[in-house]
Order: sequence, then structure tokens, then C-alpha cells
Amino acid sequence: MQIEYTAEQAAIQPRLASANINPDTFLATDYLNHFNEIVMLLEMVPDMPELAEDAAEWAPKSYNQHFMDSGFQAKELAVQAYNLAPMEIRSVFERICAELDQLIQSTLAGMAAVNVAERGFTPKAQELIRMRVEAIQALLMKLNQVIHGKLEDAVELVEEPTEESAQTQEDIDKLFD
Repeated sequence: MQIEYTAEQAAIQPRLASANINPDTFLATDYLNHFNEIVMLLEMVPDMPELAEDAAEWAPKSYNQHFMDSGFQAKELAVQAYNLAPMEIRSVFERICAELDQLIQSTLAGMAAVNVAERGFTPKAQELIRMRVEAIQALLMKLNQVIHGKLEDAVELVEEPTEESAQTQEDIDKLFD
């Protein structure tokens, strides 16, 4: 995909690479840390159900909010670059982020519905959590592709939710009950 940058975008590009921000996409991989933290917890939850409480504290964060709350050295530049990111990149990025947020939140809600303090997770629930972690990791790979300018690869992998997948989601959530 060939992107035509505006004068304002072109003016900021030389400063991006040295700040670990992709000068083509205007995005930084540091944002993935927001999701990587919850993935690490969720990976451990099936075997250590007491971590479900810690995982429940996770909440979605916008790209800009992540950087403003982080110790990222060039956080102001990261926010400025994101706000100037080409819309064809940013729209795919935001769609994947929304899908990630929804998947993580539904997983956390399902886990919260189970009283793990008394009995832990059933084997089916443990397997479901592991499957959800794999799905989250697949979305993180797509997000990483977008950040690195491999938009075509990421777009091919992003599927619009269907009625069938919504039904499957509902069925999966019932496993936690």
C-alpha cells in the first residue's frame, strides 16, 4: 500500500525512528505492552486460579492513554504521531484493538463469574482460557503487523464478526457458568 503523507506528517517523520516509533505507520510497539501484561497473567490463570483476581484489574486503555501513563521517553511524540497516523493504518489498528479489548473483557467476565477461590476452574474452563489466550496472541500478532507497516497481511487476517461467531462466543461463555 502506497501512502501519500501530508506536509504535517512528512515534517514529523524524521523524528520518529529514533524514538522507536515506526516512521511509516506513526505507531510504536510499546503499546503492545498494555496487552502483553494481561496475556502473561491469563497464561498462568488455568494453573494458578488465584491470579484471576489480579487479571480482573486489567482495563482497556487507548493508545494515547497508555503512553501518557507510561515511562516511555518520547510519550508526547508518540501521542502526536498517533494523532497524525494515516487513517488507513489507524482504522485497521483501532479495529484490532477493539477486538482485543472485547475478547479480553469477555474472558475476564467469564472468569469472574466462577468462584475459583473454592474450587478452581474446571478442565473445560482451563482449556477455554488457554484458547482465549491463543486468540488474543493471534490478534496481537496482527496488531504488530500493522505497527510494522504490514497492513495487507493484517487486513487479510482481520475478520468481521458474524452472527455465527457471536453464537459461538455465547456458547463459550456458558462454559464458565
